[in-house]
Amino acid sequence: MPLVQIIADEAAACGVRFAAVNEDLPLLRVLHKMLQDSDLPFRDFMEVALYHPEYGYYSRRVQRAGKEGDFVTSPTLSPLFSWTLRRVIREFTSRVAGGMTSVVDAGCGDGSLIHSLYGERGVEYFGVDRFPPPDGFREVRDVPRNDAQIIICNELFDALPFARVVQRDEHLHELWVTERDGHLDWSEHEAESKYEDYFAGRGVELADGQFADVSLDWEAVCDDICRSVTRGLILTFDYGYPQKELFSSRTRRFGTAAAYANHRVSRDLLADPGEQDLTAHINFADLQRAGERNGFATLFFDRQAKFLLAAGATEHELFKPLEEIATDDPVRLREERENARRLVLPDGIGEDIRVLVMGKGVPVDGWSFQRKMF
Repeated sequence: MPLVQIIADEAAACGVRFAAVNEDLPLLRVLHKMLQDSDLPFRDFMEVALYHPEYGYYSRRVQRAGKEGDFVTSPTLSPLFSWTLRRVIREFTSRVAGGMTSVVDAGCGDGSLIHSLYGERGVEYFGVDRFPPPDGFREVRDVPRNDAQIIICNELFDALPFARVVQRDEHLHELWVTERDGHLDWSEHEAESKYEDYFAGRGVELADGQFADVSLDWEAVCDDICRSVTRGLILTFDYGYPQKELFSSRTRRFGTAAAYANHRVSRDLLADPGEQDLTAHINFADLQRAGERNGFATLFFDRQAKFLLAAGATEHELFKPLEEIATDDPVRLREERENARRLVLPDGIGEDIRVLVMGKGVPVDGWSFQRKMF
């Protein structure tokens, strides 16, 4: 079956339609010029679409997350997320005594999350991003190292460029981007050996015709972060699965790649480059592998709802009975309560996101977030 038809069938199965490409986009002109020489691996296309220094999706200072943006994140959905993280930071400073603690938001964007965590004594706060805010850093390794560190990675890894591959009989193919009649389209090339090695090294066998999305940067970036921590915690909040689930031919035959714009999900990854977010679910086993190699132990790995509940989220004022909360705007209060519940209820964002906590040089048990809730 032709690749274009396969992609169309995948979209139909997911209940989405292809978006029309806006030919006036400046980034599209950049891509047209690049494609004059040769096709582009999708991973390189994604790098340009998200991180082109002038026209990339994340390089422009436009609101991306929140009600007025393209997607919702936990920090933009409810202040409950930051409030609970502050509890964890406070617990950390009380258990890991001595000196100052650095709290770092890796992939901080405009810095709103790290700024919302300010206030704990004995703590310095830092933001890191490829396009950092004025008071931020470009690399985690550039952040001043205090006596202990907490690194927060909130939806960092699912924004890293990834390759799309598909198994054809005994051969692994990689999806590239080409140009046909002036429009972006897909093509297939034999996959580079590094992707063959990725699956072989992890004992993963893709079924014939199965698509998968994989980034070699998941483990490499986690390696860099681990090396910046002498004693502390790395808290990762992200969309992803354990390895066996992520590459299941039964439940994820078409991979997990998706595009987001105006709070709508699409499988048309080539539409309007620079104007929509591109993402795929991550392999948490890669992060754990990097952690173990750098002396970290896994302290927690489960859904975000369990993490927040165990860490004391329901002690927030928004979970009190309505009659006990003073407010001049009851309609807004009800909306805020509903958003807070979406972080911890089984049918909300708290069920979709997983949390991985890795520790080095700290107690391996006795943490609030390790409590058995349900």
